[in-house]
Amino acid sequence: MIALLYLAVFIAGSWLSMSLAPSPLTFNAGVNILIKWLLVAFPGLGGLLAAYAHTVRADKTAAFIGWQPGSPFQFEIGMANLALGVAGLMCLWMSPGFQAGTGVIFSIFALGAGRGHLDQRKELGNQAPGNSGIFVWVNDIAAPAAILVLLAIRGIFGS
Repeated sequence: MIALLYLAVFIAGSWLSMSLAPSPLTFNAGVNILIKWLLVAFPGLGGLLAAYAHTVRADKTAAFIGWQPGSPFQFEIGMANLALGVAGLMCLWMSPGFQAGTGVIFSIFALGAGRGHLDQRKELGNQAPGNSGIFVWVNDIAAPAAILVLLAIRGIFGS
């Protein structure tokens, strides 16, 4: 599953960054590392791969999600994902403010997409793997929720 790739990038990047950080690792530094790697993995890598899927492999992606192939909205979703992918990767070196903006935009987009997938499952019985599987729960619900929680913690306790 592609969601497991994003989790692996998040875990490996976070672990490596924490291992190389000056000792002792402070709470705030740990939160910043987690935010950075969530953003690199989910909107960053995830956005680039979703852009590819929704543009180059649009019909196969539509079938995987349980949508009708041939929708012109696939290209628009692909471009939105491309923008998130570029911004997510830029979070490797950009400021906490840039990271917060990227995190909020991604979270609104992903949680909205997740809601749409869950609605399609409930109302239309869409059980396609791309509409009701682990990807929806990890990429569209858990990751954006974790990003928002960590951004709130950083806002409360400082960066």
